[in-house]
Amino acid sequence: MQFNVAQLLKEPTGATRRYHIDESLEGLDEELKFLGPLIGEIQLLRTNSGILVTGSFRTVVQTICNRCTEPIVMPVQFEIEESFRPLTEVYTGRYIHPDEFEGSEADLEDEALLIDEHHILSLAEVVRQSIWLALPMYPSCNWQGTGQCPNLTKRLIELGELEDIEFSVGNEKPHEHEEIDPRWAALLKLRGNRESADETV
Repeated sequence: MQFNVAQLLKEPTGATRRYHIDESLEGLDEELKFLGPLIGEIQLLRTNSGILVTGSFRTVVQTICNRCTEPIVMPVQFEIEESFRPLTEVYTGRYIHPDEFEGSEADLEDEALLIDEHHILSLAEVVRQSIWLALPMYPSCNWQGTGQCPNLTKRLIELGELEDIEFSVGNEKPHEHEEIDPRWAALLKLRGNRESADETV
């Protein structure tokens, strides 16, 4: 995800470069486990004070289900649009003072948006931050319809915590003499209402 933009910086405003991205993300972030490469398309556009990078990307990350705490696969898609500024002038090597850069103060202070003295533009930090922003705040298993997270239901059965509420994984009702956990009483009532409605239809 590094690009030598020395030649592009020598060209007039409006010059562009386009690239197809297919790169490993290994080592990008110690807290993220990537299950596939970064795939995408980017465009580098020469501006009067730097380079504007736009692109769309996708990858796959292993994360943890917020319900069952089991590992799950999470596809991630995101776009970037960032202005990068060079630290040095490409012809003379002269350090470019921040006052000469046109952009927001936040961009001036963000090291991730700097083109280094060797005219290398790196997307690594921008991509890393974008992946975190694209991940859902509360990831969960991919299950269809209403009901329990399937992994959570399986785990509760294994722990014996669903012995008295077979309706959550099967079609049998609990025996009348069995004591119902009050936490599940509301669900039993809802199930009863649904069955009554089905019989009416």
